[in-house]
Parts: sequence; structure tokens; C-alpha cells
Amino acid sequence: MRYKIIFSYDGSEYFGYAKQPNKKTIQGELEGVLRTIFQKDIIISASGRTDKGVHALNQVAHFDIDKEIDESKIIVSLNKLLPTDIHIKSLEKVDDEFHARFSAKGKIYEYVLNLGEYNPLKRNFEYNIRNIDVEKMKEASKKFIGTHSFMNFTSKEEDEENYIRTIESIDFIHDGDILKIDFKGNGFMKYQVRKMVGVLLEIGKGKISSEYIDEFMALNERNIVTFTAPPQGLYLKEVIY
Repeated sequence: MRYKIIFSYDGSEYFGYAKQPNKKTIQGELEGVLRTIFQKDIIISASGRTDKGVHALNQVAHFDIDKEIDESKIIVSLNKLLPTDIHIKSLEKVDDEFHARFSAKGKIYEYVLNLGEYNPLKRNFEYNIRNIDVEKMKEASKKFIGTHSFMNFTSKEEDEENYIRTIESIDFIHDGDILKIDFKGNGFMKYQVRKMVGVLLEIGKGKISSEYIDEFMALNERNIVTFTAPPQGLYLKEVIY
């Protein structure tokens, strides 16, 4: 029987989502607690990985178990045993054909910028930057929209599948000094959003022009952009099915 879970986490103290030997990860914590509850190894499959220091508002995963479970009781047990920086929001039985990663139609990632006074209490949850031209960033961001090769906007290895992705929309949402940039697409590769934001920030600073995007997307060989926004401002906001 297959169960789908939706959960959020603060990635500040973790070496990313994916399990790694001798390192604290989100997957490792979740599987450890599931092992305690069910007294057997339970492997969870997520919609995708997030990097060290990156957060999730609505990460999705699934796991299989050979018996019916009481979802409400398991949620209570999970949240009681998990560290307080991971929270299970929902748990439901799904069809065996459902797959957290391969059934996903798209994702929304959000990058949070603080354009005002530095706030040490939020240093792990936003990137503080001042004196940037947001209008230039907005205009330049249009160049990412559509179906393109993002070969030079990811650290993904060359022998993995392909680099073609579709960006449906990029929205800039202002709330006082806080600027949220939402990227909606059919999928994102390692560091892709952070590199896109990094380039947009350099454009906003006036250090490079928007033609930089055209140049690096037109290249037919690997020449990865050097600009990468810090991880703490990035959130997996939604997985679309």
C-alpha cells in the first residue's frame, strides 16, 4: 500500500534532503522515525532533492508499507518524534501508480530577498541585498520564460538525461522590503533557480547586462555561469500534480 506525505522543513541545519553517509539530512531523519514507528526499514521517495540550507513549504514524498495504517495517528507520532524543524502536514493513501517524483507535472520554487535592513533573526530564511534595480531584474527574467536548454545554469552532470526545461512563469511579489520571486516550471535541476537568481541579481546591480542570459543559453557547450544566489533564500513552494 502506498502513502503520500506532504511536509515542510527548515533546511538550515541539514546537508540537503537526500540521505548521505554520516550527515544529517531530511530523508535520513524521516526514514529514521518511520523505522521507529513501524519497526522496519521504510524508504521514502520525494518529488526531488533540495540542497544544503534550502527549505520546503510543501515537499511531497511517498512510501510503501504492507498494511493499512491510521493516517491521523501516524501524523501525530511522526510530528512527535521528528525534530521540530520538520513538520508533517498531511498523510493519505494513494493509488500504487502514484509516484512523488515521476507523477509530478511541475514545481514552484520561491526565492526570498530582503531589500531593506539586515535582520539577524531571519538570516537563515532570506537573502539580504540592497540597492538593486528590481525593474531591470523583472525585464531580464522574461528571457528565462519558455522552453530552453539550461545547460549552463545548473551543476548537473553532463551524462544525466538532458538540460531542456520549461519555465512557465516568473512572478515578482512585493511585501514591503521583502521581494519574493516565484519560478514555476516543469522541473528544475541542481542549482538552477539559484543560478537564475544569481544572474538576475548581478543585472539588478548593474554589473552585467541582460544579454548575458542570451549568451549563456545560446552556448552549445558547457560553460556554467559563476553567479549562484545563497541557499537560505530558496524554498520549494509547491509540487504540481
